[in-house]
Amino acid sequence: MNSTSDPSGDVNVSFRCASLCAPVQGAEQFPERRFLSDERGVVIVEFALLILPLTAMILASLIMSIVYFTQSALDAVSDQMSREILTGQAPAAGDAGEFKSTACSLLPSYMSCSNLLINVQSVSSLADANIATPQITVGASGEVSASTNYDPGTAESVVVMQLMYALPVLRSVGGFTAATLTNGSRLIVSTSVIKVEPSS
Repeated sequence: MNSTSDPSGDVNVSFRCASLCAPVQGAEQFPERRFLSDERGVVIVEFALLILPLTAMILASLIMSIVYFTQSALDAVSDQMSREILTGQAPAAGDAGEFKSTACSLLPSYMSCSNLLINVQSVSSLADANIATPQITVGASGEVSASTNYDPGTAESVVVMQLMYALPVLRSVGGFTAATLTNGSRLIVSTSVIKVEPSS
């Protein structure tokens, strides 16, 4: 503590500066301590560490939202096309092109008809219904194909109808892989088992 007196001798002023005036011990001897205790830029470093996984999570969520929306759209088309078979109004066996054209006209605008595959099989009973997805083949240019049939059956037949759509998605996002085909697409399948109404 230091003290001083007013020249008039009437006022005695004291002040302390020990904590303010004393040099920081070890500051010059250990500069790395100052570096390690410096917290400037912490927010930027934390943001850099979090931005990549956060971006990957957002992209993965968007991709799966599109996948679920596409599944819902394909199911809606399947419902309408299965009704064509149920009521016996579907094109005759062997006329798969007309049946696919009708299905394509019901697809949302972002879905391409070229990515849609249709498999329609008639079986003798429900016990014989095979709902396994046909083997999908991806060509050199990325086009998809499969060994499919088109047989809408006759009155009181049991028919298995499968609509398969190859939805282009990002191959991998932060370790999350949405694609199920080698061309970077995800195969979406909607299956219906129908018993054709008896003829009137």
